[in-house]
Amino acid sequence: MIIPSNLHNVASYVSGKRPQAKGHCAICAVCVICAVIALVAGAIGTAGADDGASQRSRAMDTRAEKSEPTTKDWIGNADVVRWHELRGTGARANPLRRQVDPPLEGADAFIEYRLRYDGESIDLPGKGDGEFFALWLDEVEGGESATHGAVPNIGLHVSAGENRFMVRFEPRREAYAKPLQGDVEHRIVARLRVSEGGRSYDQLELWINPGPGELARPHATARGRGPQTLRWMGFTTGGKTEPSDRILVSDVKVHQQWEALFGLSLPSEPVEPEAKPEVDPPPVVTVDFGKQVAPILKQRCFACHSGEKPDAGVRLDVWDELLNQVKPRHADESPLVLRLQTEDPESRMPPPDAGERLSVEEIATLTTWINEGVSWDETLLPTPARTTDHWSFQPIQRPAIPQVDDWEHWIRTPVDAFIAEQLDKHGLRPAPLASVDTLRRRLALDLTGLPPADAGDFSASETRQPDNTSAAESHDIADRLADQLLATRAYGERWGRHWLDVARWAESNGHQHNRERPHAWRYRDYVIESFQRDKPFDVFIREQLAGDLESEPTAEQLAATGFLAGARYSGNELDKAIQRNDILVDVANTTASTFLGLTLECAQCHSHKFDPLSLRDYYQFQAFFAQGQPGNLVLDSTAEAEQLIDLRWRLFRSVEQRMIRARRAAGQPEPILVTPKSVVGAMRSEERRSFDQLERSIGALPQTWGWHATLASAPSRPVAPHEMRWPLSTRRTAYPRPTHILLRGDVGSPGPRVEPAWPAVFGPTSEPSAKEQDAPIDAPAPRQQLAEWLTSSRQPLAARVWVNRIWQWHFGRGLVETPGDFGTQGELPSHPALLDFLASELVAHGWSTRHIHQLIVRSNTYRQSSTDNERARQLDPENRLYWRWEPRRLEAEAIRDCVLAVSHRLDDTPGGPSVAVGKLETSLRRTIYLAHQRQRIAHDQVLFDAPGGIGVCSQRRVSTVPMQPLYLLNSDLMTRSAAGLASRVRAAAAAQDHDQLARAAIHMTLARHPSPEEIVRIAEFLRQSPATDSGPDALEQLCLALLNLSEFLYIP
Repeated sequence: MIIPSNLHNVASYVSGKRPQAKGHCAICAVCVICAVIALVAGAIGTAGADDGASQRSRAMDTRAEKSEPTTKDWIGNADVVRWHELRGTGARANPLRRQVDPPLEGADAFIEYRLRYDGESIDLPGKGDGEFFALWLDEVEGGESATHGAVPNIGLHVSAGENRFMVRFEPRREAYAKPLQGDVEHRIVARLRVSEGGRSYDQLELWINPGPGELARPHATARGRGPQTLRWMGFTTGGKTEPSDRILVSDVKVHQQWEALFGLSLPSEPVEPEAKPEVDPPPVVTVDFGKQVAPILKQRCFACHSGEKPDAGVRLDVWDELLNQVKPRHADESPLVLRLQTEDPESRMPPPDAGERLSVEEIATLTTWINEGVSWDETLLPTPARTTDHWSFQPIQRPAIPQVDDWEHWIRTPVDAFIAEQLDKHGLRPAPLASVDTLRRRLALDLTGLPPADAGDFSASETRQPDNTSAAESHDIADRLADQLLATRAYGERWGRHWLDVARWAESNGHQHNRERPHAWRYRDYVIESFQRDKPFDVFIREQLAGDLESEPTAEQLAATGFLAGARYSGNELDKAIQRNDILVDVANTTASTFLGLTLECAQCHSHKFDPLSLRDYYQFQAFFAQGQPGNLVLDSTAEAEQLIDLRWRLFRSVEQRMIRARRAAGQPEPILVTPKSVVGAMRSEERRSFDQLERSIGALPQTWGWHATLASAPSRPVAPHEMRWPLSTRRTAYPRPTHILLRGDVGSPGPRVEPAWPAVFGPTSEPSAKEQDAPIDAPAPRQQLAEWLTSSRQPLAARVWVNRIWQWHFGRGLVETPGDFGTQGELPSHPALLDFLASELVAHGWSTRHIHQLIVRSNTYRQSSTDNERARQLDPENRLYWRWEPRRLEAEAIRDCVLAVSHRLDDTPGGPSVAVGKLETSLRRTIYLAHQRQRIAHDQVLFDAPGGIGVCSQRRVSTVPMQPLYLLNSDLMTRSAAGLASRVRAAAAAQDHDQLARAAIHMTLARHPSPEEIVRIAEFLRQSPATDSGPDALEQLCLALLNLSEFLYIP
């Protein structure tokens, strides 16, 4: 191979000698580049087999043996042995050429090299002629001045007035990436491809300094027709490359796979596939329930302890009820056995007056039966079907709209008809219509949590005269405003926050470690956007319960499962069974409370004492969620993203299996438990480097905190079940996990296995299509079945519960005042017919929440004033008949948002990651976008009763404590906002006109006209208050006082 004279090495400057030698260049006798070429001997061979990555790479190794070169100032010592300098000639030249062995033909190939361009050598287009430099690939070697046209070129050229990285086949068949930076190391990677059905290389993709996750996003792509076979490669300079240019190149390599570019150390042995869960071995049973146990119970116990009304409430003829009296596998701790054995006549069973004691043999039979797990025969003693006549469990019947004599003028929507019917029965009349200003403020605060938009337009307010608007005009204004507000992002933010209360949403795990969930904000944004777009509520339910189970789930559907993933969980690495059970308990309880309004949690350890919900019902309902777990779900659905995740798990599991084999060989008894933390800690240095690199690459992918059916491991595997902070693939390959009744709620005391089913009181559950245990779940799954049932006509609660929540958030309390408990211990509805009408309207109008809003906010019931009525107050002091509007205090978020809004300080930037905990005090964004981490919620939010995300918050408490007024008068938020409001007032009113200042201040704060008395008193205050050089002036003090008024803090 010829080494031409324009190839230089820093070593040539050592002694200044220029000896000539046959076969060597004119600069030095044996330059370092020549020595390197001698070492790698004429062809690009296979690299060493240290690991799987290097086996898939071939290198043009330009690293020299250490001679003793002299460095120049712009080259660091560490670079001398690695970087090699090429110089231009002012003409086309090929200073370094190498044969590719074996040649590239047909298959994709990745080519990389590193480039560092001396900053002082760069000619900028416009000031000079720019730069050209490339690595070419060709069928032939060519000479020193060969052009190597119509072949792949990877390098630099001038484009759009800049020196840019480029790939090309020929002029007009080229593409450009980022501009060149001087004195910076660039890693240049290109992929050569042959199109499907083609024979020649015809596509060239380029990346500059790529990461492992960028395969799908090349920075430039050129298409053309190149050679079919590439046998040679080399560097070329052109007419733009002067002899003074200093170009450093290094590490020329060819790879067959993308991951080899990053030296990823993959397992040399195949990773064992995830095992299918093993069927639990049948328990050892020596006592026959039907032949030995049932006769004893029937003859000696059932006379008193069976049927609907057993003595002392103890029923032994139903397995679910029997469990309250026994502790399976622990007969010595079972109340039943203890009562059979005791000598105390007050406690003994059967009691002395009921017959002889059980024999020793009978007690021994029952003891063995309990120690063997309390087997049961449902065919012999079936669980009775639960029934109830409680109102909420009955089908929804659409009632007729009442016709109430002499109320026609007042009834605007069907809501008014139902309210009027009850008022008329009690001889009551409604309060008058509220003023237009009041309605504007009520609608704005109720629907958006912000003051009316025109409150800042003081000039507009002056043209609007108070108290001269007719009722028809008032309704028309309010109707149009309501429609406008319901279409805004602010509405989605306000009502999305209501839903987040119920969804117990938070951005941390809770408990002692309380790790952050940095991607949980996507669920918040999903909720906001769903309300803003009026997503049908049945779709809203299905996406939250089973969005990940769609065949090709969208990012939105994956984010929706943040509802399930909102569960608290501890960082307990020692007992994952307890951790997982805590999650499933949270999910089951939350789902039942949110969508059914049932206190299902009361049936976790024993059948519900009041509602028709059994212990079996509880665990069958929990079984809907058994195939899944919370985790960071990667939203990038590309094959490359999946590949990164797959590589990460393959590497992790290979180390995990190595640990298990080593511990097993050392004699450690089964089961061998290893935690994710210990697996990472056991990685060798190269494995850890690759693992960390993959973690960084995956961490850069868009993710959401959600629920997913893919499991990190099957329950039979000897490894902790999951580490939920790690990203998961979106591929569904998990087998269903079995669910067992947990006796007394103890994970250490599993009872019979159960299948997913809703509570029996609602009728039989159809067979789930994915119930089979012989195949991975690739069909509709139990959670999808649950979501379909919840939104079907067979289930009467979901629609009732939802319209009741909507009513509650409009009026401050629901038609059922216990929104999370529609059971027998909950309150009865004040207007049952109205509740069923709204529920049937919801379903009939496509589960449209906006339709229910319009029925309510367009009604006269909603638009009443808060005028008191002595007679009505005596008959209905709690206003359960809705004879007037009841003002109520704004929630914590709305108080803060309104304070910022009236002072023009509110940052209404929508969506995105939450404001960090450390910036809560200084951020001006809407409160819903502040970090909401368990145990670290902002002080002002806690002060005004914001929920902590611990569990479902169906209704916020409204406390009154001394710290609240102290905060409103003295906090930095309030004093700065008062100053901002004062500045607005000054700008809107005439300079020193105190009357105008009074009008502007009242209008901007309370969105209404001030009364004459208010103007006089405020103007007098402003005139008499002395000017001050420090502290707030009189106007700022006035504004602070206005922000503290109940009228400002309440929905009027």
